[in-house]
Amino acid sequence: MRARKTMDSVSPILEQILYGGSSVSMNLIAITRDIPEEQRMFKAQGLNSSILFKYPSFNGLDDGGGGPISGDDDDIAEGGGRPVETGIYVPHNAKSPESGGVAVYLRGHNSALLLEEQFGIKNGPGENGIIGDMKMLSMIDEVPSLDAFLLKTCFEAEKVNVDPRHWLISNEEDHQLRRLIRARIEPIVRKALGGSGGGGNAQSIERFLEAIWNPNLEEAGLFVSAFGIERSEADTIFSAWKGTTFYEYQLRRIAPRARVILNWLKSKDCVPVDIRMHKPYETQLLMHIEKVGKLLDTTLMDIRGILADYETAFSSFMAGKPEPFREYLRTIRSRYWLLGYCVSALTSVSHLDARCMKNTPSRKLYFEGTQKLLRQFDIALDRRREQKGSF
Repeated sequence: MRARKTMDSVSPILEQILYGGSSVSMNLIAITRDIPEEQRMFKAQGLNSSILFKYPSFNGLDDGGGGPISGDDDDIAEGGGRPVETGIYVPHNAKSPESGGVAVYLRGHNSALLLEEQFGIKNGPGENGIIGDMKMLSMIDEVPSLDAFLLKTCFEAEKVNVDPRHWLISNEEDHQLRRLIRARIEPIVRKALGGSGGGGNAQSIERFLEAIWNPNLEEAGLFVSAFGIERSEADTIFSAWKGTTFYEYQLRRIAPRARVILNWLKSKDCVPVDIRMHKPYETQLLMHIEKVGKLLDTTLMDIRGILADYETAFSSFMAGKPEPFREYLRTIRSRYWLLGYCVSALTSVSHLDARCMKNTPSRKLYFEGTQKLLRQFDIALDRRREQKGSF
């Protein structure tokens, strides 16, 4: 009974950090348990005893009414505007993270001071050529989610070596994702190089495809400059392009459960089996169900809109009309960040739903269980989540 009371007192945001899935949190406490100290990601061992997490911070980028968001890179200025931020949760007791702790936010106005106080790290150059902890955190903050594949490719592109045990992804899945991304991008590279069948351009095409994973190659700059985009933007463009394709793959995996959840929220099965015992709260609960359903609908609409725009631009390009695809590449970063948030939120909802319904195949819950799940869904889909310094 005492354990249940403790769990019920966990804040909704902390629940999201602990149980929202690997897209939104990276539990370094568990990951580094079997990794020797000298091989762990951070030199500051306090960071290795923390949980990194992503949380939404749209700062007015949406329409204010919960409607779909239009992607525009002008909204994503350097140093701000990215609709997903990175936090570090430091539990008071690493063996019991649900018991509470403190949070440090990387883009908070006093983050440098807090990071120095909490972990003893400073925002300075690496020592003896070793990448500093702040640089590592900054790289993680440049990815919209904490999916192992995206973090791994980000670190590889920057030529930063991290013990592979930090990345919770198998070699097989990693190779599969790379093949999918290559297959998605290859037709555009072939078309851009003017060789529909490859022919004598085979070696050149291979170099351009290699640039997907190594944006420092000259071919990466040549590719984006062909679309009237500055060569210096190659890294950003290729990272977002890879990420968009990755999230597209993730969506295919979670879409079936997302549809089940949405249909459940719109059905009578969502009404608690003991609702008669909670009549005074029935109207409030039904309004909460409707609100969460709308949030989920909006998230799905944004995803569909971004992917439909990509398909339209792709089809136009393959038909010999490059302008729509040029425009898509110009704004791909903002679309990538929004897509990353939406797919991560959907993944989190799916993860929370699977955890809750594991022993309830009928999907019929009691009042308290329904309330708790709705609260978790609400937090996962909330685009205006407030920061909390402690949980």
